[in-house]
Amino acid sequence: MGRSGNNSRKLERIVKLLNAQNGEPEIVYYPSLVCQLSLPMASTEQKLFFRDSGKVAMQLSTTSHLPYGTIARRILFYIANHISRSGIINFPKSQASLLKALGLGTSGADVKRLKVQLQALSDMTLTVSRDQQTVISDAPLFERSGLRYPTTALSQLSEPVKHQIFQSLTPLNKSAVDALIQTPFAFDLYTWLAWRAVSLKKPVTRVSWLQLHRQFASNQNLAAFKQHFKRQLALVALAYPAITDKVVCESDVLVLKRYQPHVPPGPAATKLSTASVE
Repeated sequence: MGRSGNNSRKLERIVKLLNAQNGEPEIVYYPSLVCQLSLPMASTEQKLFFRDSGKVAMQLSTTSHLPYGTIARRILFYIANHISRSGIINFPKSQASLLKALGLGTSGADVKRLKVQLQALSDMTLTVSRDQQTVISDAPLFERSGLRYPTTALSQLSEPVKHQIFQSLTPLNKSAVDALIQTPFAFDLYTWLAWRAVSLKKPVTRVSWLQLHRQFASNQNLAAFKQHFKRQLALVALAYPAITDKVVCESDVLVLKRYQPHVPPGPAATKLSTASVE
């Protein structure tokens, strides 16, 4: 009952949010690199964390704890949608305002969770390579570490992160983000599939389960990962109907048949490059 009950509530939330959407979808953004190579899904004691898509690889390292879960993703999502081209982030002036902007409550538990993830993001460094060429080497996310509230309204991304990660953003449907971000795996799949929609070059693309395991798995063996992937894909399809019958789980591979992006084409959807890496 536990797992099916949780899925039922997630389905209900998704349907309710999407039914409430009127007119054109609100377009929001998420870093294309993180669409391909996600953060940890759950708490880990590891100090090093790797993701690899074949062409792009990312290593996160820390002296404390790695960021993980829904709040870390909400923070990155907030940054992607509140950043200037110079790398200045317009964080709210108060902790309560930030909690509200992230879709969190103001309870002591949520305050603690926010502080833990802000500190983890502030403490970590990133190394990124594309086609085996290092483009970021052990760079912090923020120009200054120790980001805490209360603080000034403006914060600064580090130069490598600004140029190599936040200059390439993938457009998303805000209702889908709101519906899925509470479930990290479903959210990661949604952002990846939204990114793939603008990067697919062939009518049909096949991705091995082993490759997907390197991109998304969280302490699961391959068989368990495949089953979990299929369950989360069903949730994503409710929020992103265009992938129905276009993203197909086969025994050895995931088949991607070219499908429509989740936001309509136009100036708003192409404000920033979305397919600079694959």
